[in-house]
Amino acid sequence: MIIRTGDLSLVVESVPESIDDITNIAVSSGGWVVNSQLTQVFRGSISIRVPAARFDDVVEQLENLSTDINFVTTTSQDFTEEFTDTTARAETLRATLERLQVLYERAFSVEDAITIQKEITSVQGDLEALEARLSFLSQSSAFSLISVFLEAQPITITIDAGEDLRAAVHHTTTFRAKFTPPEGFEEFSVVWDFGDGFGEQRVNRVVPTGNGDELITAPVIHYYQRDEDSPFIVSAKLQASGDAGLAEGEDTLVATVSQLPVIEVFAGENQVVEYKSDVEFSGSFTRPEGITDLEYTWNFGDGSAPLTVALADDEESTEINATHSFQNFRPNAYMVTLTITGQTEVGEVEATGEVWVSVRESIGVASADLDAGSTVRDAGRTLGQIGVFVLEMGLWIAILSPAWIIGLAILYFVVRRRRIKVPAIRKSTD
Repeated sequence: MIIRTGDLSLVVESVPESIDDITNIAVSSGGWVVNSQLTQVFRGSISIRVPAARFDDVVEQLENLSTDINFVTTTSQDFTEEFTDTTARAETLRATLERLQVLYERAFSVEDAITIQKEITSVQGDLEALEARLSFLSQSSAFSLISVFLEAQPITITIDAGEDLRAAVHHTTTFRAKFTPPEGFEEFSVVWDFGDGFGEQRVNRVVPTGNGDELITAPVIHYYQRDEDSPFIVSAKLQASGDAGLAEGEDTLVATVSQLPVIEVFAGENQVVEYKSDVEFSGSFTRPEGITDLEYTWNFGDGSAPLTVALADDEESTEINATHSFQNFRPNAYMVTLTITGQTEVGEVEATGEVWVSVRESIGVASADLDAGSTVRDAGRTLGQIGVFVLEMGLWIAILSPAWIIGLAILYFVVRRRRIKVPAIRKSTD
């Protein structure tokens, strides 16, 4: 009692046509279709039973229908022992059932008849289960079950992953792919492999480029963590599906990864200046090889427009001077920043230096700065300071008034006693 089964996964040109072909193979070999399912136009499944003697022949015919075979699995199981044991148990139950029938016919009371009838029902149930198992084993050994999973052969779509590029370590690198799908495809998925072993990234969003039916994927951002194994091979694998079936495409590019050059920036020494006076700033920076389009920006931190100047590529000087006048003073120092930016083959490089400037109010009045507004403002500030001083003195006098009163009282009594003693001394002298 040998039962053979088969499981096949096949790639075919047309799933509906292949289901019809498999049905014809099953019927012509003396078998039948157990079930079939067409989930999508490009994917389906079918299960058939064929005579066990034709099993190998049918499997070979099914393989010939495919353009590619994902897998073929066949198994053979020996159920002889189970079949023999089940047959013996079924014979025993049949004999028991016959004896129970005789006892039922000879029952002397209703209670005995009911008890025997319950036992007959139980035995019949067990016998039917064994007979069903025997029928299944007999049919399975005589007719083998073959299950076939079908998927359509993908058509090829040309995809453009972009030009080879240069990237910097720990900086963003953006990838996008373009392709033109044939009619009948609505769902798209592009899997990016960046070649550095840090996993894949899938993107499903696409938008038209405006160039006919061409589509472009949403941008994918990747950060390369090292440059030791550069260059890296980047691949973009496209999968598309729709009423027209499946489609696939793949393209690669080369990503050369390197470290960005480092620019050192010195913005100068901290300063203490008077407001409205010209302040001289003197900065410097290093200029590594391979940097072009250099420019520097002074941001004085007081709300004024930054000063940005582009440097010529052939200019060798690395000193930067600037002059600025702070129009307002404040208790906190201004932070002045000097930013250097430049372009390299792997992207933009930027470095910043800082210097602190404390701006204080001018002391004294210079004739060149004398005007009615400043004079009134200075006079008002002076009067305000005098008023504050007078108010503070008044408060201290009020707070210490008890002490002043007691002190004056003591002084009064001391002076009075001295005046009384002086006449008395003069009288005694006389």
